Amino acid sequence: MELTEALTRDGIRAALTVLNRTSGHRFTAMYRFGPSRTHNLFFYDRENPDVCEGKDHPIEATYCVYVKEEGGPFLLADATVDERVMLHEAQFKIQAYCGVPLVNTNGTIFGTLCHYDTEPVGVTPAAVELMIYFSALLVRHGHNLSPDGA
Repeated sequence: MELTEALTRDGIRAALTVLNRTSGHRFTAMYRFGPSRTHNLFFYDRENPDVCEGKDHPIEATYCVYVKEEGGPFLLADATVDERVMLHEAQFKIQAYCGVPLVNTNGTIFGTLCHYDTEPVGVTPAAVELMIYFSALLVRHGHNLSPDGA
């Protein structure tokens, strides 16, 4: 599979590039949860592929908070019409989001793998399944991204 080959051959960011092509979203990133902020681990911008670093954000200002709270995928095709995120501060900045948990070897959620965009974007079940597969693949390949090393 192309995703596995990219991860093995060229690393996580290369695999994010492959993952991004399946999504329709402009951005694909990985964030680790800190006490009050999400810390960018890896970032890919389809329109600016040479930009390698994303920004850190307050957790409550991101849709990643929903992944953390729900303990599973959070999908948002159009924030401007989705009642779950009405009045969320990201609502009109980031209009589409698809995130899955990043889990360490002991099963604790420590961050998110996500696609997002400033325009509405539909999410297919196949794209979500591929993200879940990739998240598990990182653990199986020994990519320990959690701060506690577990």
